[in-house]
Amino acid sequence: MDRARRATFAAVFLVLALGLVMASPSRPVRSLPGSRPAAVVAWPPSTLVVSEVATGGASASDEFIELANVGSATVDLVGLEVVYVTATCGTITRKAAWASSLLLDPGRHLLIANSLGIHAPVADATYSGGLAATGGAVVLRHVGGAPVD
Repeated sequence: MDRARRATFAAVFLVLALGLVMASPSRPVRSLPGSRPAAVVAWPPSTLVVSEVATGGASASDEFIELANVGSATVDLVGLEVVYVTATCGTITRKAAWASSLLLDPGRHLLIANSLGIHAPVADATYSGGLAATGGAVVLRHVGGAPVD
């Protein structure tokens, strides 16, 4: 019985201690005097996002990917690609790529659709093959693999 009482006391103490740690206000991390960061990486934040993905409608081909420029400056799509990665990460397929300049103004959207689906006639770009309705990811990246931040 003494053993059970000690275990209960230890559990209650642990819960209380964790509660105090979680409730305490966070403080900024301080550097040592005279220290400097090892490197400063100045990645410009991108305002280009994958805003919508539809994996099918009346037919499996009625699918699309929409990009949006949510920033206040024009974005050039040159050197970028949209790829689909299967849920197992075993297959990566390119759905669209831009080898030449294509400017996307602030607040504008770009539609990429399956060439066999109902959205193809109004799409800015089309692709063949599909997106699995059961999983996977659509990724906007630089041609060659580096994701867009």
